[in-house]
This record gives sequence, structure tokens and C-alpha cells, in this order.
Amino acid sequence: MIELNDNRWKEFDGGYRMPYDASVPLKRLEEATSTEEINSVFAELWNELHHQGDVGLVSYYSVPHLIRIAKEEVI
Repeated sequence: MIELNDNRWKEFDGGYRMPYDASVPLKRLEEATSTEEINSVFAELWNELHHQGDVGLVSYYSVPHLIRIAKEEVI
């Protein structure tokens, strides 16, 4: 798993086949304190990581972090 402070995040393509640094919204998701904030971050991630069936490398690298963040909220 690539740490969120790794500069490689800036190089990975998202669903639009353009570079998208998903580490920024993933960090915001970690620190989110309201349902509105969580929904806003999820909307951004869904839009950027998945576009008309297309995904990019950053989409795959984001999955472990999404799972980790979700697990931390449950525990």
C-alpha cells in the first residue's frame, strides 16, 4: 500500500485518464467529522476514480485506503 504522503500519487491517472492526486481527498476522508463532509469526499472520489466505466491506476491504489478508513470507523 502506498502511503498517502508519497509523491507518486500526483503521477497516477484517474477515471478521466488524467493525473488525479487521490491522496488529498483520502486524507480529508480520514479527518472528516460530519456526514456532509464524508458525502462530499465520496462524491469527488466516485467522480474522479470512475468515469463512464473507466478507471485509472489511482483508482486501484485508493481501494486499500478506502477499506482501511472504513474499518477504522467501524472499530
